Amino acid sequence: MQKTFLFLLFSFFIVSCSTATSYTKPENVKATKQWGVVEVKETVKSMSHSLSVYYKTELKTGYFEWSPLQNSTSEHIDTKLITNEILNQLTKDKVPFVDTSVRADATKEIAFGKTGMVSSDSRLAVGKFKSPSHQIKGEINEVVNYESGNKIQYITVTLFLVSLETNQIVWSEQTNFLKKSRVEGYGF
Repeated sequence: MQKTFLFLLFSFFIVSCSTATSYTKPENVKATKQWGVVEVKETVKSMSHSLSVYYKTELKTGYFEWSPLQNSTSEHIDTKLITNEILNQLTKDKVPFVDTSVRADATKEIAFGKTGMVSSDSRLAVGKFKSPSHQIKGEINEVVNYESGNKIQYITVTLFLVSLETNQIVWSEQTNFLKKSRVEGYGF
């Protein structure tokens, strides 16, 4: 009897201390009090579709470059995650991008190739860089109010496409979220 009790107590201890991890599809995740999967997925879906359509119907040529998104909210938001997901979707939609941050490394490699120490079949050619014609910029902003124990948060994600040649904003899109969540300990 005592051995059975100790076994059950030990089993309970092991089970209660173990951690379980599970995965779910991002489409099935529910909204949370913090910025999360729901907001990222909705932003990526609306922004990438709108920008892809604009590129294919209006611009039809040129290369895009990203400028880091600015997070002006009180929440920690991984703006690089949003950028990467939009970039990934637009690349799948055949919208062309350039990454000017690799120019210095590429320039060094081209110079090294000219030394004769690199075989001609893998040497980088001079004059092949592409310049961005447009830059994507963006901001995440919020307005927060507290009413009757609830936090009401209006969040906007805005992207702009700016022509580098004219500095004109040629496209803009916004995704909005109105989140209402109960605040613990409100009124104390």
